[in-house]
Amino acid sequence: MGKYLITGHKGYIGSHLFSALSAHDPIGIDLKDGEDVLDQLPDTEVDVVFHMAAHPRVGYSVEHPAYTLKHNVLGTSKVLEWAKNHGAKRVVFSSSAAIYGAGNGPLSPYGLHKLMSEMECKLYAKLYDLDTVCLRYFNVYSEDQPYGGAYSTVISSWMKMLKQSCPLRIDGDGKQTRDFVHVDDIVSVNLFCAAHAGKFGGECFDVGSGRAVSLNDIRSFVDDKYDTEWTEAPERIGDIKYISADVEPLQNLGWQAKVDIAEGLKECFKGETK
Repeated sequence: MGKYLITGHKGYIGSHLFSALSAHDPIGIDLKDGEDVLDQLPDTEVDVVFHMAAHPRVGYSVEHPAYTLKHNVLGTSKVLEWAKNHGAKRVVFSSSAAIYGAGNGPLSPYGLHKLMSEMECKLYAKLYDLDTVCLRYFNVYSEDQPYGGAYSTVISSWMKMLKQSCPLRIDGDGKQTRDFVHVDDIVSVNLFCAAHAGKFGGECFDVGSGRAVSLNDIRSFVDDKYDTEWTEAPERIGDIKYISADVEPLQNLGWQAKVDIAEGLKECFKGETK
């Protein structure tokens, strides 16, 4: 094991990775501490950089495209240049399934920014021989996922509503599918990529379970455990109907998600039941 830098180490995903690497004294930088990757990266050499810092809210990027571009695209560019100049052997970049949109490319500035950064990661691998790999996360969840956070999912929303004894809201017909991947698996794939013996050369990988789960599937799981009241809302404008990860490329390298959605949901919804 080497020396690590984690940007965004106090965020939802970054904090889990930082904890997993705690025995190796990783270096962390986060805006929550007033430290910005744009101008406050440390003057020390590292082996691997996990670049997780970003403004990952899709809606916010629509409202503030130039501001989020500065932090997401220029921020990544600064991290790549820093890594090149500080002896890093690899940068593991947290990308997003938002680069796909509905299948024809990004539908938000956030998705576009991630795609631009993927391109720069690949360029750095070719131009500077800095090995990079881009991980396109799908719908990350866990029992400790904060509702309303940057990576908030319908699972975290329903957990919150149940705790508050409020009706649970479902948008549209509930047939829309998502690929839910547990945050423990996100930590696992980051560590796998950091330790991988071969070179990635800027390659991009979907990170998910490979299983499409509908909102109605999760609704049925909740209904089996709780006496629940539901409110039905119109389908959200711009909401992607069906999405799932292509997990075969990572499986061919030797990694796959381990947390089954059924087990993950049991941990998420284990409060007072019927």
